[in-house]
Amino acid sequence: MATTPERLPVPWEQCAGEILYRLAHGGVLCTVIDQAGRPNVLTLGWGLFGPSYHGHPICVIAITPLRYSWRFIEEVPEFVLAIPDDSLAPAVDLCGTRSGREMDKFAASGLTPVPSLHVRPPSILQCPLNVECRVYTRVQPPHFLLTPEHRQRPVGEQHTIYFAEVLGLYRWAR
Repeated sequence: MATTPERLPVPWEQCAGEILYRLAHGGVLCTVIDQAGRPNVLTLGWGLFGPSYHGHPICVIAITPLRYSWRFIEEVPEFVLAIPDDSLAPAVDLCGTRSGREMDKFAASGLTPVPSLHVRPPSILQCPLNVECRVYTRVQPPHFLLTPEHRQRPVGEQHTIYFAEVLGLYRWAR
């Protein structure tokens, strides 16, 4: 992993709009790590972000068991949301259309993993904002929390919803 620049903490309310905007416009990157220490990165286009779990902001994401990363977050219930800017659109697209089963998506996309402060999955150097999260509960299917279209899939393909506390939210000092 690369040397990590200084992190500048950001209050959640100052970046919630940016995170939600990116979710709706191309997606955000999410890093996970398995028990063996292998990281993976995927693109997410759905999530929730707001206050508060024991004084920490909360982040909610959903991942289907069909995704390679699902096993990772089940093994190590932590993740980092890495919020890209427009220049990272090709990397966001690659990480959302290719599988970590087939390739090292960090290398293929040119993204640089750097150690996080509070969780095991890496942050991403090129992303201006990184949100370190630890899962505190999950809701497994069958449930009624996603759209009717998602609920029509076989239960084994339906999304698990992860509720996480935000332990660190940073911009890089550049």
